[in-house]
Amino acid sequence: MDAARRLAGTVLAPAAEATDQASVVPRAHLDALAAAGLNGLSGPRDAGGRDAPAAVVRQVYETLAGACGVTYFTWVQHHAPVRLLASSGNAALRARWLPELCGGAVLGGVAFAYLRRPGPPAVVARPVAGGWIVDGEAPWVTSWGLAGLFAVAARVEGDGPVLFVAVAPASAAASASLRASAPLALAAMSASATVRLSFEGLFVPDEDVISTVEARRWRERDRAATAQPHPAALGLAASATAMLVRRAEETGQAAVGRAAETLGAELAECRRQSYRLADDPSAGDAHLARLVAARAWGLDLALRAAQALVAGTGGGAMALSHPAQRLLREASFWAIQAQSAAVREATLARLAPGQRPPSS
Repeated sequence: MDAARRLAGTVLAPAAEATDQASVVPRAHLDALAAAGLNGLSGPRDAGGRDAPAAVVRQVYETLAGACGVTYFTWVQHHAPVRLLASSGNAALRARWLPELCGGAVLGGVAFAYLRRPGPPAVVARPVAGGWIVDGEAPWVTSWGLAGLFAVAARVEGDGPVLFVAVAPASAAASASLRASAPLALAAMSASATVRLSFEGLFVPDEDVISTVEARRWRERDRAATAQPHPAALGLAASATAMLVRRAEETGQAAVGRAAETLGAELAECRRQSYRLADDPSAGDAHLARLVAARAWGLDLALRAAQALVAGTGGGAMALSHPAQRLLREASFWAIQAQSAAVREATLARLAPGQRPPSS
């Protein structure tokens, strides 16, 4: 946690506005996170990871996201393949890649968000001798050109299970079958090297299969995962609130001070309730609904804290050199990132006057 705070304060935050406007996140930022051992934050100790408790992981996520949203967003993708490989039954694949990922030698990426979309599968795998052929298009793949290994999800043809495979873009087989668009122009996180990625007859050998999971089971897991608290949104709210405090001290404006105090108190309560629910082992639809409501609360709070910073700053907040406009755009991004139907409905209910659900 100390390393995360140090890097947030000395590397990420001072350059956040420049990074936001850059074509891609500086490799030096990602290398610094890796050198600090943060790429193995959730990885198993036998592969060089830290196996950090959930509370520590959340603190690190809040700290880094609050310092520079796009660096955090690019870096946090890495932990999906780490988790998938850590739980994989493919011992050889695990041994091949997990120490590299946890040790920081390789940055990981992921492609699976399209599994949440209705309609025909976006990416399909069909069995062939010795492996699988993967075809389709992933509309949103982050860290392209930065990550050395991607965990890619595909539906087995014929309404089959979800197949997770390891794809190294630089390999000869992959490079001949992958087509990436130019980086997408986004309102926020534009430096995340996010592309549309087409798979054109990509052959994946059986030894590169991470796992197979029944589609219904994957949806259940994803439903639970996307209901969890959003540390990045809370980290952003904390940064915006801290900036409001400084603004109040500099200007002596009572309204700015009151806004900072009110938002700070709400943030503390939102964090307390959200993480209490996350750590509660209860199951069932009622508990999941409470988690969804808490996540929506955090997303709403991030938007309001960033908006308050804009209002408390005035016209200067619209300059690209000012963090207020960046935080407002980032807060809007977190409101739609990894969004399920349940979270969307809860978020809209909070944003619609008179429609707010209970916060716990």
